[in-house]
Amino acid sequence: MQNSFAPLFVGGSGRSGTTIIVNLLKSHPEIHSSLPREIKYVTSRYGLVDLNFGRSMRLEEDFKGAKNNLAASINNRFGNRKEEVFLASLKSKWWSEVGKKGKPRGLVQGVTEEQLAEISSRFSSSYEKDLLIASRELFYDLSSCQFKKDTARYFADSTPVNTMQAHLIYQLFPDALFINMIRDGRDVAYSVSKERWGPSDPLKALKWWSNRILVSHQSLSQLPHKQHLEIRLEELIASDREAQYLKILNFLNISDHLPMREFFNVEMRSEKMSHGEWKKNVTDPIAFDKAYDKVLLKLKNQGVDIEKMY
Repeated sequence: MQNSFAPLFVGGSGRSGTTIIVNLLKSHPEIHSSLPREIKYVTSRYGLVDLNFGRSMRLEEDFKGAKNNLAASINNRFGNRKEEVFLASLKSKWWSEVGKKGKPRGLVQGVTEEQLAEISSRFSSSYEKDLLIASRELFYDLSSCQFKKDTARYFADSTPVNTMQAHLIYQLFPDALFINMIRDGRDVAYSVSKERWGPSDPLKALKWWSNRILVSHQSLSQLPHKQHLEIRLEELIASDREAQYLKILNFLNISDHLPMREFFNVEMRSEKMSHGEWKKNVTDPIAFDKAYDKVLLKLKNQGVDIEKMY
């Protein structure tokens, strides 16, 4: 199956710049960004990666996740077939859910109900013959529905956990490229602690960040070097702007483009980036900073060297 575009998976720990970099890239005529920005059905529980390769316990970040993993394993063995669970999720929560502003969010933003039904039907009739090929075709079919630009060479998705499962996504899509966004763990941890979906304690969120950094590093290290790029948000936004911007262009083999450059100059400025808020808001900033030093040292001993930039 020949495709005119390649998947571009942007990932990171969450709250690390995945969304803004896809918003930057979509300003380029050769890049189409997914609707929604996080398509969910590739890396979420019961998604295409789980369907083809199972779900490692290393991806579970709390007791609830581990329990769901076990329940899914039992269900696959004694209950509904995993392909049926995937299709049910595709037609429900990944198709449409209520977003933060009360509006529908999901594939409904870029795919019609008729298109979804047709693509799902093709998948249902072909997965028993070759599950991986059927999964690959489903992804390209759903992605193609969204294209508004004939010039697009990439279909970009910003689901943070993309990088944690990069080696498996690569098996599904051998031509895929990956951008791994890394942000200072203290800023990430404080930001995550204010969200509903992450640890509410900044110290626990530091460990959460560290685990995601490590798992992403180990997963990406299994890919050909030319197919993944690491970007530090602080360098891209503040300390090394032009060099990092050009690094992205070179990685994707695209030329500079005025709307993309304008977005970069206007929207991606240091004064717009939340930086160091943890100093004023965590209970004990000194202890929090020392805990971060320990996390960085542990990561370094595990082969991941994250520079402390301030």
